Amino acid sequence: MKFKFLYLIMLLIIFSMANVFADSPKDWLDDEVPSLYKTYEKYFDYVGFGVEYGNFGSNWGTKKELNFSEVQKGLVKHANTITMGNEFKPQFIMAWWGKKPEVSGTFKASNGITIKTPVLKGLSRLDEILSICKANSLMMRGHVLVWHSQTEDAFFYEDYDTTKNLVGKDEMNARLEWYIKTVLEHVALWEKKNNGGKHIIWAWDVVNEATSDNSQPGAYKSSYPEHWLRTAGTKWFDIYDSEEFIINAFAFANKYAPKDVKLCYNDYGGIYENRMSDKHESMLRVVDLLLKHKSDPLPTRIDVMGLQAHCNVKNGAVIFEKEIKDFILRGIDVHITELDIGTWNGYNPNTDAVKITGKQYKTLSAAYKDFFAMFIRNRKTEDKHGIECVTIWGLNDEATWLNSPSQRVWLGNCDQYPLLFTKKGKSYIPKKAFYAVIEAAEE
Repeated sequence: MKFKFLYLIMLLIIFSMANVFADSPKDWLDDEVPSLYKTYEKYFDYVGFGVEYGNFGSNWGTKKELNFSEVQKGLVKHANTITMGNEFKPQFIMAWWGKKPEVSGTFKASNGITIKTPVLKGLSRLDEILSICKANSLMMRGHVLVWHSQTEDAFFYEDYDTTKNLVGKDEMNARLEWYIKTVLEHVALWEKKNNGGKHIIWAWDVVNEATSDNSQPGAYKSSYPEHWLRTAGTKWFDIYDSEEFIINAFAFANKYAPKDVKLCYNDYGGIYENRMSDKHESMLRVVDLLLKHKSDPLPTRIDVMGLQAHCNVKNGAVIFEKEIKDFILRGIDVHITELDIGTWNGYNPNTDAVKITGKQYKTLSAAYKDFFAMFIRNRKTEDKHGIECVTIWGLNDEATWLNSPSQRVWLGNCDQYPLLFTKKGKSYIPKKAFYAVIEAAEE
């Protein structure tokens, strides 16, 4: 009798363990988990994620996501393109970390000005990342050539010395041309030597976030820069006092980038909760400005509008669709460049329930499904412009930038769960929102 009782206990334990394993969440590499990009390859040319490689400054060598084989394997399965969260920004390519840079050469610019040129100490890090992409057959969106943030201050000062005065426009134009030329030609040379000339980087965000967060009504028609252009906290505006640097950046990018590499203006904030914002007008103005100068002696080129799509559950897909269509009507394509959906406060990550007042969706899954269904409706086809790329801004909730202090304040000052995977140990576990995105493609 005793042995029969123990036998029954053992059977119960085995049965319970079997149920646990059967119900346990699947890793993103599990065969039963569908590939995100393969599910969507009939709709979009590219689907991918924003990823990190390593920190900067004193932690320059700290390894992050893309360094690890389990992440590389997951990206190979679920993406065909990536965007580096930081490592291709000017600050990381310059890598001076607040110090006066070493000057190593000269450059004669298109405007006839000859400048002294500093050493770009982060180019070797670019090469490491390009090598990882090649080894895993991943493409990349280059992010970003010109930005008011995360650019070394010394780049804007006489003799690259922040104790001196800001340079004038002619000098800055020469520096701008030199920087864009140097980065684009470095990548092209790497691709020629290491990848048979085939592109790893298929698109570049040329200018990032040049419009004002305080855009005013009528911004599109306003001649006052502060009504539509970012004027505070940007050395670019301090020197140019106009939108000229945007025009010049796209002209230089067009001059030095391969013609089959897409050039993109990237920005955020075109919608606010469930309405169009005044900033949307400012973003349209940038695109029209660049289209206006495409026949100049040094012509601009813009192929794509990058909409960051840092959304939240108070945003509806319907109003975002209107924003997307406004850019498609300009005769350019659209990239969704940094998609995440903030959950606000009161969200339950176990049930996926959204509780915040003013929400447009009852669950995060419903939000993702609605947004992706809308993306599909507005996809690029052979006979019309549209969305050709969707990038999700991060691999897992635990690493989302929305949990940084500067972002939490806008989302109820609480933990956010805005992405498609959660991380447990080394495993990336698909959330309900992931399967909702898959469902959107299959309906």
